[in-house]
Amino acid sequence: MPSLSAARRRRSPLVGGLLVVGLALTGCSSSGNGSEVPPTPSAAPTAVALPDGTVGKAAGWVLEVLNADASPDAATLERRFARSFLDQVPAAQLVPVLDQLRADREWVPVSADVVDADEKQAALTIVGASGQYFTMQIGVDADSRIETLFFGPGDDPHREPAASWDELGERLDAVDAQSSLLVAQVLDNGTCQAVEEAPGGTDPDEVLPLGSIFKLYVLGAVSQAVEAGTLTWDDELTVTDDVRSLPSGQLQDAPTGTVVTVREAAGLMISISDNTATDLLVQAVGRDVVERAQAELGHADPSLNTPFLTTRDAFTIAWGSPSQATGWAAAGTAERRALLDALPGGPLDVDPAGVTTPVWQDDVDWFATSSDLCAAHVWLHDRGEQDPVVREVLSVNPGIEVDATAWPYVAFKGGSAPGVLAGSWLAEDAEGDTYVVTVQLAATDPAVLADPMVLVDTAESAFALLGGPAGSE
Repeated sequence: MPSLSAARRRRSPLVGGLLVVGLALTGCSSSGNGSEVPPTPSAAPTAVALPDGTVGKAAGWVLEVLNADASPDAATLERRFARSFLDQVPAAQLVPVLDQLRADREWVPVSADVVDADEKQAALTIVGASGQYFTMQIGVDADSRIETLFFGPGDDPHREPAASWDELGERLDAVDAQSSLLVAQVLDNGTCQAVEEAPGGTDPDEVLPLGSIFKLYVLGAVSQAVEAGTLTWDDELTVTDDVRSLPSGQLQDAPTGTVVTVREAAGLMISISDNTATDLLVQAVGRDVVERAQAELGHADPSLNTPFLTTRDAFTIAWGSPSQATGWAAAGTAERRALLDALPGGPLDVDPAGVTTPVWQDDVDWFATSSDLCAAHVWLHDRGEQDPVVREVLSVNPGIEVDATAWPYVAFKGGSAPGVLAGSWLAEDAEGDTYVVTVQLAATDPAVLADPMVLVDTAESAFALLGGPAGSE
């Protein structure tokens, strides 16, 4: 599937989004940092080596195409791309995208890393002749054909973190969006105490949308079910058309009847924000159980997410034909439950390319405060001391690059949707102290939050200021 939910910075994939466009491209007339004229690099960028294996070869071929005098013909694209990709982005639609990028050749890869254990997906940062940075996500199938290709706004991977808390606050304030930043130390009694000198953004008790960070509550509900004995990590879940969602993730492309364990689904849900895996887990424990788990994880007002949406619910309500977002916004809890009960089963009839309009202002999202997210992370951290699966799942993808000596353990979940960008981290430092950093951004203009690097920069800067230089080896 032509999908992406990862923003890249150096080596760590920032996977976060519920909502993903099939093939995204911003025009070459503006830079990844929002300026009207792309900056010209002060020095020629140094190309990095591409990953080994089939995904590296595929990435190399794409770069050859972007730097060629003409785009490949349709027959070549048919051979190189998987049918699942071409069914959604036909060759005739792909050529103009490639032509648009070729206008800024030569493109140089300045970071490139494999981002999955099977070495089938890679994340690159590339820079064009004008100095414009793009993220490039690419994935290949078992036949080495390209099934994922995404170009999105990028940023210089060598950008330095903020040198002070004041500078960090200024960077966040420069984003034209509602924002909340909480940098807190977890005290011995389990409460979150804001670091006094850190900027606060908006009130950490202001309710803002989460995107896929809601999956922390699903993980909490699953962990409770495992502890209660009603579910085990080895129980099997089956992919069907009634639960199949849209990207992000990979299970949306799995054949009907594909079986994964609860543990595997939880790992996919957190590490690559797999939406179908998430909905399988909600189905396994029950929507009502997830609703109740919110309070157990410290959410101050679970009614904000009651009834609790699955990702499939959200896609259908917000971007189905017709959209039901306005009706959802006006409905009470009972009416919303009735609306969910009436949603159709079977293959999901939502065009991924149409998932572009912000709907969080119509309550089609999941909502919490930064304080709520800190409490959820603390609860899961405590649970992870008894259940190593929880601890492991949360730390597979740290989302950012930090000094591993200063921060030996980092748990992360991110979230994105049109007009929504959020990330939440819990990290243990070398002395055994625990800190939580949460960032929430919301805007009615999706272009404002098109560059996810603001999230990466904010978090990496916060951890660098707390202790240890970000990105050091």
